[in-house]
Amino acid sequence: MFKKINIIVILLLIYQVALSQISKDSFLELVRQKKFDEAAKQIPEIANNYAKDIQMLTAFGDVYFDLEQYEDATRYYVAAYKIKDDDNKVAQKYATSLAQLKKFPDAIKVIKAIIKENPKELYNYITAAEIYIKADSLAEAEIQIDRARNIDKKNPAPLVTLGNLYFSKRVYELARQNYEEALALDPNNVEAHMNLAISYYWLANREMDKELSNELFTRSLKSWNAVAQLDSMNAKAFFEQGKIWYFSEKYPEAATALSRYVKLRPNSSLGRWYLAESLYKLGECDSAVIHLDIVRNEIDSIKTTATKYLADCYISLKQFDKAKQVYLDLDKASYQYDAVDYRKYGQAAFFSGDTTSAINYWKKAIEMDAEGNCVLMYFLGTVMNSIKMYDESNKILKQRLQTNGCSDENDGKVYYIIGQNFIFSNMPDSAIVYLEKSLQIDPNNIFSVVYLGDAYVQMKNQKKGMEYYKMVTNKYDSDNTINQSAVIQAYAKLSNLILESKNYAELNKITKRWSDLFPDNLFANLYCAVSYQGLNDGENACKYYGKVLKIDPSNKTAKQNRDVIGCDKKK
Repeated sequence: MFKKINIIVILLLIYQVALSQISKDSFLELVRQKKFDEAAKQIPEIANNYAKDIQMLTAFGDVYFDLEQYEDATRYYVAAYKIKDDDNKVAQKYATSLAQLKKFPDAIKVIKAIIKENPKELYNYITAAEIYIKADSLAEAEIQIDRARNIDKKNPAPLVTLGNLYFSKRVYELARQNYEEALALDPNNVEAHMNLAISYYWLANREMDKELSNELFTRSLKSWNAVAQLDSMNAKAFFEQGKIWYFSEKYPEAATALSRYVKLRPNSSLGRWYLAESLYKLGECDSAVIHLDIVRNEIDSIKTTATKYLADCYISLKQFDKAKQVYLDLDKASYQYDAVDYRKYGQAAFFSGDTTSAINYWKKAIEMDAEGNCVLMYFLGTVMNSIKMYDESNKILKQRLQTNGCSDENDGKVYYIIGQNFIFSNMPDSAIVYLEKSLQIDPNNIFSVVYLGDAYVQMKNQKKGMEYYKMVTNKYDSDNTINQSAVIQAYAKLSNLILESKNYAELNKITKRWSDLFPDNLFANLYCAVSYQGLNDGENACKYYGKVLKIDPSNKTAKQNRDVIGCDKKK
């Protein structure tokens, strides 16, 4: 029994070791592929299993260092250093991370110790030089560079570091020369390409000659492209390329480079912001909204701008409910709206079903910039007309007529809507003035003729009203392209006036013509049936009431009148 238990324990240990090895291999593969964000997510879960494993501790530090999380990187480098303080690479990485945290005395102490241990290791001196450069001890840095060069004059690393020294002094031309010398020794030196790209960038910024400046920017981009070609997982290369394009306002190129960068560094808020704004400037809102929504909650300094862009994009995508919600966020941020913002805010509210708020926002837009909102004034006047805000509609539309630069092909329609508003407000005298003006501008606006008839009827001048209705019906006889809805209204209003006068012969003449033109119109057939009934022509009355019931089987008037004249008995 005891032996069986031991066998089980041994098997469990073997299984755990196997699982541990799988975790280690998968983690190191992520590091090898430079998928540092994915690797970083695994570290908290597996770190305790490798507290004494120098390879893994160093790899943990490398992941955090590349992600610029130097406190975390240092924690793992120091753990590896305590296990083996005579390892060149471990000591170099530990010292470098300390320097990144500006702990220069500690960094110097570590690197001096490893130099004493391994005085022939070139990269110990390179590391020391880089630390001194960061600490602004440039004379000491030069000494370390010279020592490195004396070990191996064909190694490009000292030239790169000397370039870094000149770069720290902002002597970019000398920095450039050293990086190019390093690349002559090793064309595939990624660090030299990167630093050369940065040098070209700053040389371009300093250059007053525009043509030469553009050439230097182009060289910088070529150098960054070389980095990307040599190392497709080099996030910095894509970021720097994207940044140059972004600040040059070449947004298509910026978006391409920054999209790659954000995939490699999804937690980089600044890179995501550059990408989001580039996409916004390109009008690619379907892609921009994802990044804008993330980054506005990550960078306080651009929160309001990103939120405003997000609102614009939701408007562009016709996602009005979302746009309205984002505008509410801008309200909370005390954002200072301009006329365009208020116009869009109103659009979001209107198409979200909040007409009252929409009207208020649109009014503010017009108050701030009437001349820039001619179309909006026309639209707002129409909206107010449709919800029976006749006085407000007229106020806005009259403002449009009085605003310089707003006169256009819609003027006739504006006069027409004002006239219509006066009709609905029972002010026919005023209506006539605007409706006649509408026809002067646009003689083909047949509705203006119909409403002129309404205005005269309101003034108890039925004769004049009928003249205008007949103008419409007669015009249709010679031009059947005019608006049929207006023609049908004119026939209906004309028929109603004639019916009131009980002139059934005239009514029959009008409605017979109406029903012949529009045989499926219920009211044409109903009025025609009534005219025949008034003429005591029961047979034809029954015929037309029958047509009415075919169109509307539940029509009460047709049913009752058929019963009155006994249509069923006549069968």
